[in-house]
Amino acid sequence: MTSPQLLMADQSGLYRTPASIDSLRERAGASGAAWLEADLAFARDKSQLLRTVARAGAFPGTFGANWDALADGLQDLSWRPAGGYVLHLQHGKDAAQSLGPHWPTLLEILRQTAQYWKARGKPFIVLVDEVAQLPTLK
Repeated sequence: MTSPQLLMADQSGLYRTPASIDSLRERAGASGAAWLEADLAFARDKSQLLRTVARAGAFPGTFGANWDALADGLQDLSWRPAGGYVLHLQHGKDAAQSLGPHWPTLLEILRQTAQYWKARGKPFIVLVDEVAQLPTLK
């Protein structure tokens, strides 16, 4: 049996969730990466969206519940030390439709966060369900 391919910092970015995430979960585990799940099925406004992502990252109770606080929290994660991070956004298509102008803001924060962690040598991979315009992770 061969070892799973490790996640690398240069893979950091936003991707469409593959049909099966089992091998990616295995790669994350072998890489020492934390796997974070955010179910966006009921995130219908900015406040719900921020709470859902903060809950997935187990943000401290001092989370400020605004865009800057989200970016700061995702670029800190000192309370979740890991060899990298995989954030799985479930129900992305529904969230994109219901969140309107907040959806592109979220994606931009996630892109910036991926670049932040990449520059520090850690993978930060975001998987978004049902959003075809994103690339696939190789």
